[in-house]
Amino acid sequence: MAGTGVDVVSLDWTVDMAEGRERIANGRAKAGFDGPGGVQGNLDPAVLFGSQETIKERTHEILKKAGPTGHVMNLGHGIEAATSEENAHFFIETVRNYRHEGQE
Repeated sequence: MAGTGVDVVSLDWTVDMAEGRERIANGRAKAGFDGPGGVQGNLDPAVLFGSQETIKERTHEILKKAGPTGHVMNLGHGIEAATSEENAHFFIETVRNYRHEGQE
């Protein structure tokens, strides 16, 4: 898909973010496109049914693997209707407060 020249590829939660980034960059390079391309995703929506500690841990793992640029953090699929607003809010705040090394 990255070889088509799209700007951003959305990944669901079944794809490891680091592996997905690598596959997208390789596909773009093979097709002659500059830059690694952007990525969107990919927290498993079921994680939001877990503890806030788990939400934070998994979110930070994805953000770290995605890197500081070219990433739109969101769920790897839509939010489940039964997800608590508290945990959805916690996820959003976790993303907003995350800083990559070297960022203030």
